[in-house]
Parts: sequence; C-alpha cells; structure tokens
Amino acid sequence: KLKNEWVEFLNGSSAKHDDDGRNNLRGEFLSLVLQHIHDYHDIMASSQSHSDDICFLQSLAELSLQCLSRLVQLRNETFDKNPTKGIPGLAPIFGEEFVEEISAPMKFFLQLEPNIVEADLMELSLGASELILNLMHPHRPRNEACVPSIRDDILIPLTSPESSHIRVVESRGRTVAMIAELASKSVVMAVEHTVPNYAGSAGGAVINTSAFAVEDEELAMKRETAALSRMQDVRDVFQNVGKVVLVPFLKERGNFDALEEETTRRVLHAFLAIFDIAPFAMESQLETLLDDHAAPIIDYLKMNCRERRLEQEEKKQQNSNNRNHGETGHEIFETSYEGDEFGNSPDPLHQPPAPPVQLPPIYQTIPKPPAIITSIRQLESTLDSITANLENQDPELWDERLAALVDVECLLAGGVSSTLGVEARHLFIEKIRKMPMTDQFQDLRSQITNQACRVIVALSYEYREYVREDGSLGVAVQHFVDCCTPSILKLCCSGTRLMATQGMNCMLCLAAVGGSTGYPRT
Repeated sequence: KLKNEWVEFLNGSSAKHDDDGRNNLRGEFLSLVLQHIHDYHDIMASSQSHSDDICFLQSLAELSLQCLSRLVQLRNETFDKNPTKGIPGLAPIFGEEFVEEISAPMKFFLQLEPNIVEADLMELSLGASELILNLMHPHRPRNEACVPSIRDDILIPLTSPESSHIRVVESRGRTVAMIAELASKSVVMAVEHTVPNYAGSAGGAVINTSAFAVEDEELAMKRETAALSRMQDVRDVFQNVGKVVLVPFLKERGNFDALEEETTRRVLHAFLAIFDIAPFAMESQLETLLDDHAAPIIDYLKMNCRERRLEQEEKKQQNSNNRNHGETGHEIFETSYEGDEFGNSPDPLHQPPAPPVQLPPIYQTIPKPPAIITSIRQLESTLDSITANLENQDPELWDERLAALVDVECLLAGGVSSTLGVEARHLFIEKIRKMPMTDQFQDLRSQITNQACRVIVALSYEYREYVREDGSLGVAVQHFVDCCTPSILKLCCSGTRLMATQGMNCMLCLAAVGGSTGYPRT
C-alpha cells in the first residue's frame, strides 16, 4: 500500500484539481532531498571536512541518495509495466535538468570509492552508483531519457585523461574502474531488459546456445543488438576506459604498479561481463575505438571466455556423472575402466566425448564440421564445384544449392582465410564474387535465404582484419557486400515473417562484425 501511495505521489493524481498542489509538494520534497546532498558536497569540496556536523551531514547525504535511487526505481517500474500507454501530461522529474543539478556531487561521490583511507565513505559511492544505474535504466519515461546527459556531464569527465574533475590523481585508476563497471552493468541491464530469458548473467555465466536452434540464433542477435545500441550511447566512455587499460598491456610485465594492475583487472572483468553475453558487440566496439591496440584486450577476453566455457562444461559433465553414479553405479563401474585384463580397449561407444573444438560464437550453430583445406589447388577445385551447384536453377535441386552454401560456411569456419595465406584469401573472394549469391537471397525457400545470410556474415567476420592490411582485398570484399546489400534489403521486406527476420538479422550482423573499417553502404 505504501509503495502504491509513493507511485501515485510521483506520477500525479487522476483528479485535475489536485495536480498543481501535488506538483508543488513533489518539487519541495525533491528540493529538500537534493539540498542534503549539496550541503555535504559543498563542505567536503571546501576542505571543511572537520566540521562538527560532518558525520550528521554525511548520514543525510547517504539517506538522500538511497531515497532518490528508490524513487527513480519506482518511476521506472511504473513505466515498465505499461510502456505504451504511460501517463498523459506527466511532467518530467528525473530528466536532464535533474542530472545537471546532481552532476557535481555525483562526480565527487564516485571518486570516494572505499579504500584504506576513506573506508567510511563507501555508502556515498555505492549510493551514487546505484542512482546512476537507475537513471540509465533502458525503460525510462521518454521525457526523462537522460543517458546522454549522464554520459557528457558525469562519466566522460571522470574518465577523460585531460579531466580536471579528478580530486586525487592517485585515485583516478579506481574511479575509471568504477565507471567501467557502471557502463558494463548498464549494457548488461539493457540486454536483460530486451531478452529477459537469456541464460547468462553479468557474473560470467555462459549463454546456453543449442545447436541448430533458430530461436537461439535470433535471441543471440537480439542480445548483440541491445548491447551494441547501449555501447554506442556511451562509446566515448568505453574509449577512455579502454585507453586506460591499454597502459599495462603496452608495458613490459613487472613495470606497472599495484594500482594499475588492480584497475586493469577490474576493467577487464567489466568488459568480460559484456563479452560473455554479446561477443560481437564488444569485439567490434573495441576494434572501432582502439583500432590496432584492441588486439591484446580481445585476445584476453576470448581466452577467459573460453576457459569459463570449459569450466562450465566440466562442471556440467561432473554433475551428470554424479547423477548417473547415483542411479546406476554398477554401469559406471563397468564402463569407466581403461582396459580389461587382456589389454583390450574398452568399448569406444562408452568413451567420454572428446572436448569440442572451440569455434567463434558465429559458428555455434554451423550445420556441419569445419572444412580443412590444405592447398590452393584443393581450394580452387572445391570452390568450382560449389559454383556449379549454385548455378543450377532447377527447383527440384534446391537441396544441392543449400549444401553448397553450407560448404562455403564450413570453408570459412575451417580457417581458409588465415591458414593458406594471401593467395588463398584473394582466390576465395574472387571465386565467391562470381557465384550467384544475390540470387540465393531471393530464393523462395527460407533454408536457402538463411544460409546465404550466414555465408555473407561469416565472410565479413573472417575478412574484417585483412581488409585494412590489403587495399585491393578490402575493395573486393566491400564490393561483394555492396552487391549483396540490395538483395538483403529486399529480403527484409519479405511477406514471410521468418525470411524478413533473417534479412534484418543479417544487416545487424554485418554492422556488428565489420570491425573498425566496416562497410560504408551497410
């Protein structure tokens, strides 16, 4: 009941004659709460921290931050339950003007992250972080959308190398790490809001993707899109944070102090939380913002993500074995030995499965295993055979065209662009440009159009690094993508919902995997 009364107080009354009085009361209440925050900030900023009332003012400031955070949360919950209808004529409360008013104390409090000297200021720092996260909620009222204001007035000044807002230079590393964690949580929060039932979390859980499941692929695209959208909103913040974390990577090991090491660890952990749920978005943004310097950070994220996946698989296998042992312990005993008394090997059907080959997330639902090519001649012969199958327009032989498209993706997954060198890369792109790829996007079968989308996205992903190093190769890849773009856009307008979704997901993927160069027409 009390919660409902507060929501009604925040949102105004349905009776028109009560609106003016309620608005005035609401304004006076918020002014009083903000005044407590400003009073404490003014005393601390003026170096009068030894005032007799400082403890009392600090407690008021802490309670005021918690109060504002809870009020913003209530405001968000109201609009989250009824986002389309809303409340007509509702005046903004926690909008850009509110952010502008609290920006100075927020920048001050975020630098009070608890350490040995300022351990008693923990509540102020945490309260400021929680308030900012609630203000960056993905489903705020439209007239209170204030992410740009938070970015420009609070986050960028605290992470910029030339910032004059850092109170203590030595605390800059901790402040940057805290901002990185804030930005990471806001991205994860946006993904959770867009895809509520995804099997992952900011704590490092791995997305549960089932092979050959279209639904999982579509959910993955929604996650990538939501993460990319929020990261674009605060891209300058990620750029500043990335430059800070690059310092230890560019130094020789052992030449950086403990603070740099702690900052790097926390920032990378924040990046990893995003990479776990949206690897394409994280990787493409790092490549765009940090250019060539992003490589060591991306390698670190991939390695740690792979280790987490392996740990999860081991735990899952161990739990499965424990359950099986509890149910049929005798069978486990009989099939767990390495050989019998005569030296014969155990039944291969009872051998534990070999660890899966670690492929990039883009190939998690690949229909066939990757194809390994060992010579240029073998590659040329394979591509000629694929071209012949794609040129066959017989409607009855659509399965051969589908198999040919799958073979192209398997070649890319097998590392054809990286294992055989420059000559193979040029040969592959020249051959695929001569294939009737645009016709595949206009096919009447959704299996064909889906696989064609997978092929162009995989090619863009595999060639994203080489187009910068090789100018002629970059022109060829860009020309191929440009030629396919009109056909993909037509697919987006298809009357069949499944095929239209394939086209839109394909365009989003091309934008996400383009790297720092990208494809201008896309």
